[in-house]
Amino acid sequence: MPLPRIEDFTRVLSKGLSRRALVRGTLGSGGAAVTAAGLSQAAVDALPALDEGEPVLREFVLTASEFAWELMPGTTVRAWGYNNQVPGPELRVREGDRVRVELRNALPVPTTIHWHGVHLSPEMDGPAGLNQAPVEPGQEFVYEFVATPAGSRWYHSHADPALQIPLGLYGPLIVEPRQPPKVYDREYTWMLGEWDLELTPEVAAGLAERGPRDHLLRGGELGGDLFLVNGRMHGAIPPIRLAEGERILLRLMHAGHLVHPIHTHGHSFTIVATDGNPVPELARLTKDTILVGPAERYDLEFVGANPGVWMVHCHIEHHMANGMMSVIAYDGYAPTGPAAAFFTAEPISIAGSHEHTPGAQPAPEAPASAPSVFTMEAQAMEHDVEITMVDDRFEPTTLTIAAGTTVIWVNKGHDWHSVAAFDGSFESGRIGPGERFSTRLEQPGNYQYLCKHHGLQGMIGQLTVIPTDGGGRTEN
Repeated sequence: MPLPRIEDFTRVLSKGLSRRALVRGTLGSGGAAVTAAGLSQAAVDALPALDEGEPVLREFVLTASEFAWELMPGTTVRAWGYNNQVPGPELRVREGDRVRVELRNALPVPTTIHWHGVHLSPEMDGPAGLNQAPVEPGQEFVYEFVATPAGSRWYHSHADPALQIPLGLYGPLIVEPRQPPKVYDREYTWMLGEWDLELTPEVAAGLAERGPRDHLLRGGELGGDLFLVNGRMHGAIPPIRLAEGERILLRLMHAGHLVHPIHTHGHSFTIVATDGNPVPELARLTKDTILVGPAERYDLEFVGANPGVWMVHCHIEHHMANGMMSVIAYDGYAPTGPAAAFFTAEPISIAGSHEHTPGAQPAPEAPASAPSVFTMEAQAMEHDVEITMVDDRFEPTTLTIAAGTTVIWVNKGHDWHSVAAFDGSFESGRIGPGERFSTRLEQPGNYQYLCKHHGLQGMIGQLTVIPTDGGGRTEN
């Protein structure tokens, strides 16, 4: 989430309010009125380094529970997480602050929290059995420690972690240095992870068997079906927004168990910290792809010097095809390809319901110059027609049909797909391998549509519906 500008607070300070008073006013009289979502924290975090006063107490409440979590529109799973979100809320503190976190366990199984990368006393470290008794269902436990060292840290379950972490029990912990070396215009935290569709809360609670594919993996390994950034996939991942000339900090944190080479198009970045620890300037590398292993963190710095809309994704291609891709989007810019017709700087969503309404109005005319990856113009048809979905493309891409024709999309690829009209007149929801979706188009016009999973990768199509003379014959 972008931080407020330092200039916004300069105006306040210029009116005679000291930094100490501003911090107290933001935190409340006890210095601890910070919500778990960090809503009141942002103002404090955007201030220059505090050069006076003592560290403060930061208090949070994390409730571990089960809830429905939407990975993207049309794809909802049952998750275990903190405060009804995956990842859990970002906890942001200053180096030297005393942190007090109350864990409330609303799960059906015991759990704990490990503060990954924080140097604290053993009884606060979290591994069940070794350092503490697990927190039983319905019970609470208070963790208390001094925030040190500074850097990108994170927290996660350490009771049955092979099952509880993949279900969503993890979140970011940012310990800001008391003397930040650099101020960034915008800062983003990306937590990487995988989702195993066969791992359910029932499996984790011991109430159901593991799925057949997970049984085939050796050593109790779990499979990864979907690949997430901040608990989302595909167009539901918010873009990295920036303006030309801005300096950006991207914190990559890996909560999963597979490696992910993250690649930025159009930009190189400098690695300024590893596992939260600053890299000396003489040792810093400039790259455009970085391999992030399980539990690793990398702080990446880059400057907005190449305006446009650019991909940023995992370069293991089936990880990208199954969720781990977003964009770097400069303010005021749109894609230069056909995706410009539906691109928005907000998380991508196509308007309309999941059910087709017969006789719906057609989408606007497609741009005449919009190229397509694969084009085959069919003759006008007055019977059911089929469009094949192969991974990342429709075949045919363009099709002319008569009004009243039923169009059937069949998924013959290996990934999930979807069909959604730009204007919302029809939308399929998720279409798995071997599945199909059909809709009858009555109104003449041009209908642009896309796969909401792979639209930014070129999976865009167009239907031209021409009128009939009333007797079922197409008009010339």
